[in-house]
Amino acid sequence: MPKVVLTSAWEKRISRKLSKISGLVTTGIVIAATFGLAACGAATYSESSGLPNKLLTPGAVNPAVNQNNIDQTICVSGWTKTVRPPVTYTNALKYKQLHEGYNLDGDTNMKDYEEDHIVPLEVAGNPSSPLNLFPEPRNIRLNSYLKDQLENEIHLLVCRRQLSLKAGQAIFLTNWEDGYRKYVGKLPS
Repeated sequence: MPKVVLTSAWEKRISRKLSKISGLVTTGIVIAATFGLAACGAATYSESSGLPNKLLTPGAVNPAVNQNNIDQTICVSGWTKTVRPPVTYTNALKYKQLHEGYNLDGDTNMKDYEEDHIVPLEVAGNPSSPLNLFPEPRNIRLNSYLKDQLENEIHLLVCRRQLSLKAGQAIFLTNWEDGYRKYVGKLPS
């Protein structure tokens, strides 16, 4: 099909106007999506659960780690220290998240949260992506300390080849509480 070339001034003017309208519509969609996500941050937690808001932080994996190189990466003692982001980075992110509504009942005290990886570094979670870091409450029944127990167990299973890396990551990308029940035991009441 031959390419149509705009030759008249009128056709060029209409083309520019359509382009501007398209740009305004795109900007409006982006603004609406931003406000929509901000609204999703409110009431992120309830007392019954410390699960992250999947719309804000769905989790992310480290693309440099795969099943074939776990013996040179996650299964090496001390490897997570080599990829863990600095506290200055995680504290700044935690502060931002807490003050943008990602908190428990309006509590923005940074000491009440652990900036945690949804997919833990021990099973090749992305170290610094904001999609993989969230302010996990310490003061609730199902807190960060319980999740740490599951992280350690899944890491051992993956390194012993009793669970694939992808299966280990999937536990944290879905619902870590279900993973805890399956691999660690009953959750506290």
